[in-house]
Amino acid sequence: MAEETKQETRKRDRISYALYLYYLLMLLVGIFLAGRFLYLKIFWKPDPVIASKLTQPIRRVNLEPTRGFILASDGRPIAMSYPRYQLYIDPLVRKGEYDLMKKDVRADSLKAWKEKAAGFAQGLAIVFPERSPEYFRKRLCDALDRGSRFLKLGRPIEKEQLDFLKQYPLIKEGRFKGGVWYEAVPTRRYPYGSLAKRTIGSVTENADGSYYSGIDGKYNYVLHGEPGRYYMKKTDNGYVRDYDSTYVKAVDGLDIRTTLNIDYQDIADRLLRKYVEPEEDLEAACFVLMDVKTGAIRSMVNLARSNDGTGPFGENENVAVGRRGEPGSVFKITTLMTCIEDGIVTSIDQTVPARDGLVQVEGYQKLYQADKHLKDYAAKYHTWNIPLWYCVKISSNNAFRYLAIKNYKDKPEDFIGRLHTYNLGKSFDFDVYEPITTPTLKYPTDKSWSKTDLGQIGMGYSVSVTPMHVLAYYNAIANGGKMMKPYLVEDIEKNGKVIEKLGPSILNSSICKPETARMVTEALCNVTVNDEDYRFRGTAWRLSYLADKCKVAGKTGTADVFTNGKYVQANGARKQQGTFVGFFPAEDPQYSVICVVFSKISKKEFAGGVIPASVIRDFIKEIYNIDPYWNETVEVDQRS
Repeated sequence: MAEETKQETRKRDRISYALYLYYLLMLLVGIFLAGRFLYLKIFWKPDPVIASKLTQPIRRVNLEPTRGFILASDGRPIAMSYPRYQLYIDPLVRKGEYDLMKKDVRADSLKAWKEKAAGFAQGLAIVFPERSPEYFRKRLCDALDRGSRFLKLGRPIEKEQLDFLKQYPLIKEGRFKGGVWYEAVPTRRYPYGSLAKRTIGSVTENADGSYYSGIDGKYNYVLHGEPGRYYMKKTDNGYVRDYDSTYVKAVDGLDIRTTLNIDYQDIADRLLRKYVEPEEDLEAACFVLMDVKTGAIRSMVNLARSNDGTGPFGENENVAVGRRGEPGSVFKITTLMTCIEDGIVTSIDQTVPARDGLVQVEGYQKLYQADKHLKDYAAKYHTWNIPLWYCVKISSNNAFRYLAIKNYKDKPEDFIGRLHTYNLGKSFDFDVYEPITTPTLKYPTDKSWSKTDLGQIGMGYSVSVTPMHVLAYYNAIANGGKMMKPYLVEDIEKNGKVIEKLGPSILNSSICKPETARMVTEALCNVTVNDEDYRFRGTAWRLSYLADKCKVAGKTGTADVFTNGKYVQANGARKQQGTFVGFFPAEDPQYSVICVVFSKISKKEFAGGVIPASVIRDFIKEIYNIDPYWNETVEVDQRS
């Protein structure tokens, strides 16, 4: 019995050992297979030659989305995308069929293909007239003879040209018989040509890098859309769609509706070119029209000479936001407004003292050259107490130096602080890719600050701002002290439906009290007044001819530009910046406007009251007849 038990135990032990060995073997096999799997998955690479023979070639095809439209305020497209078509041909599209033919039959078939190619070449020469039919025939036949399966034909063509070509051999037989196919190439088109070109902008992406400008560049992320893709696999009959691979549909870009009035843009562009193109000594100019209540830009023209200032004028530079300069006399109104806000000036009839055309502050030397206009006033009215409205009218440098120095020489930081509340010391976001150039505005604690800077800033020097900053400031005056941010984009749309509303925003809810704005406006109205005695007419008297239809409030500025270390060169020549900025109608402001011209170094003067004022005068005359604000109600005779 005990012996049987021992035998039974030994038998079980043998079975257990056998099972352990089996389990161990299976474990080793499993580890080996797992290791082999990981090796094949991560490290092993097939022989490239064998892989190329066994793997079916796959080609990815990208689907470009249609770029969104840029629209004028009334919905008319000013930048739009549409497809053009690039032609390609595979001369060996029927190679598999030819390989099965007998030699003589194949020769006849190839001869027939070349005859069709000659016919197709006739059509190509019509679409691309710079090349002959023989040129295209030779290219097609050479591609066939050398066994090429891909040949690009010409440049992208219009839909009408593609439809025309479809009557010719090969292309009318379809892709898999004639071998000709075409791919859509998204193309940007500008229905109004170069109108507002710099404001609209563009996006160019190529091997040399990317270039962005204007609204198109700023809102590229909205306009671009999302690209799609699909895959093609190679067969004996060429590449065909691989339906086993992923297909991702392209998502078209959204549209941008701008604030631009295309009719006003056309008028402004034409008038600015009329005045600046004949002037060889001008190098750049801009014109901007803005809605007073909202800050919407209705027209924005930027002209600059190409070829470093030697070529013709065109929309080559975003002058209104990129050119920063000393504004000159248009800046004097900040001095007047500051004195009113601080209670120093309570009426524009208030006077400044003068003697022999000069004003003087204790501790300061006489202020520069004598002021002829102050002398004229003193001679006519027998007083050297000059009213502020007259100082604004004739743009007296001495008067505004006096106001700044007399009242702020002991606290210049208060004066500069006010200028910052007018947003004249910092930049702001704008709806074009090019950022608005940040102003330069000295502060009394700066190392570069000097005793003369306060008086200089009071009359528009020792400070540098862009035309857009100046316009935003004057627009705030017209708007009762509320400073609106200039903007170009009203909303983002898809198929006419608003996706995101943008629109107006405020830079400063109150740069001054409404009473101050009214007082400044009253002073600005004197600038556009004519007088029988030319010595007493406003610096923008050319705008006086609009008074019976539309009274304009504004200010001229004629500033010398600091060049080569000085304002005036040795030969008496200088660079100048001539400006007119204002708003209309003065009694109920609807639009603010600025026009600036920039000269080369020249002995000719480019005053703000000449070309800029003339452009704005002619512009107002033209829109007077089409703007709804001035449309008079016509009563219909019921008897007719």
